[in-house]
Amino acid sequence: MSADVPWYGEGLEFECHRCGACCRGPGNVWVSDAEIGGLARALEMEEDEVRAVYTRRAAPRARSRHGGGPDTVLRQKRNQDCIFWEPGSGCSVYAQRPRQCRTYPFWEAIVHSRETWEEESRACRGIGCGPARAAEEIAALVAEDGIPRHRTRTRTADAEES
Repeated sequence: MSADVPWYGEGLEFECHRCGACCRGPGNVWVSDAEIGGLARALEMEEDEVRAVYTRRAAPRARSRHGGGPDTVLRQKRNQDCIFWEPGSGCSVYAQRPRQCRTYPFWEAIVHSRETWEEESRACRGIGCGPARAAEEIAALVAEDGIPRHRTRTRTADAEES
């Protein structure tokens, strides 16, 4: 492939099976103010209450390197599952899930190389199934995946820094 065509130039197949593999285990789910508003409406709660009950501030990165302050992430249960993951029924806010959840597995760290995509496929049975997404769609999803640019791009690294 030429240098300007990504390794996934022919597209990538993915279909969510709603198995929750991406909802369980270590990692941060970043949420914007708008997403908190959507969650508040879906949960029929005030935004401040949603913030207090379901979110926390991630540890700030070094200001001298990144210039940013703390970011808002969803809380996790003691077993590190997403606060909204319910065994037996799945995501309790699926229709209002954050952008980061909507764009999985099309995150920069996952589509970075064929190797990282294949590694993620061992955890996600939806990778390699369903309709192929065009390279242009994948690039757009990666660009707007909901993960702050000043943060690391992998679930494990983000979990370790918080």
